[in-house]
Amino acid sequence: MRIRAWLPDTASNRTAVDALVAELERFAAFSSGGVGLRGIGPLLVQPIPAEEWATSWRAEFPILRVGRIVVRPPWREHTAAPGDAVVTIDPGQAFGTGLHPTTRLALIGLEKWSAGGRLGELPRSGPGVLDVGTGSGILLLAAIALGASHGTGVDIDPLSVAAATENAARNGVADRVTIRAGSLPISGPAPLVMANLVASLHIELAPLLVGAMAPGGRLLTSGMFTTRADEAIAALQAAGATLVERWEEGEWVAAEFSDGRATLAS
Repeated sequence: MRIRAWLPDTASNRTAVDALVAELERFAAFSSGGVGLRGIGPLLVQPIPAEEWATSWRAEFPILRVGRIVVRPPWREHTAAPGDAVVTIDPGQAFGTGLHPTTRLALIGLEKWSAGGRLGELPRSGPGVLDVGTGSGILLLAAIALGASHGTGVDIDPLSVAAATENAARNGVADRVTIRAGSLPISGPAPLVMANLVASLHIELAPLLVGAMAPGGRLLTSGMFTTRADEAIAALQAAGATLVERWEEGEWVAAEFSDGRATLAS
C-alpha cells in the first residue's frame, strides 16, 4: 500500500511532517518486534513547484478498461472502439476512480451481468438501477453507458453527492440519473442494486439491500475483505438473497445475488 499526500509548504505542515517521521519510526520498531505489524517504509518528502500543484496528482489516474467499460479522466483523450461504454470520471474528493480493486471487481460484475443487453431490457419506470454509496458515481454511470435507461445514486457523504452530480452532467446524462444524499430505503424497488461497501455495512444494511431488489432482481456487492466476506454473504443470504457467484482480487471479494425471497416464503 502506498499513501501519497500533497500539502502546502507551511511551517505548521513542516512540523507535522517531522512528527509523522517520528511516529512512523516508532511503528516500524513495533513491526520489527514481532507484534504482527507489516513493515513500514521511509517517508519520502519532495517539494513540488507551485505551478504543478493543481495538476501533478492527475498523473496517478490513467485510462482504465474493464471489458467494454472504459473509465477516462476528463484530462485524458480516448478514441472509443466499437462497443466501448466510455465513462468520464473526475473523482474530486469522492471514492471511485476504478483504480481500487473493489471498484474494478464491481465493474467486472456489472459488465458480466450486462452481457447480452440485459441493462437495456430493464423497466423504464421506478428508480432504475440503484447505486448505494455511489461515491463518484462510477458504477451508476457505467450502468447507464452499458444501456440502462436511468438510475439512482445515494451517498451519505456530501462531497460524493457533489462529485456524482457533476460527473453525471459531464457524461451528458444528468436528466437520466438522480443523485441524492442519504441511504436506504428509497421509494420503489430496483431491478439491479449495486453496493460497493465495506463488509460491516453489507452486514448492517443486509435487510435493506435485499429489500431494495425488485422481484427477480439482482444485487451486485463489492468491498468485502476476504476475512469477512463469508460473514457478509451469510448476512445477505439470511435476509433473503441467493448467492449466484463470487469473485476475488487480492484481499477483496465481490459477489452477485438474486432475489430469493419468493423461495424463502414458499
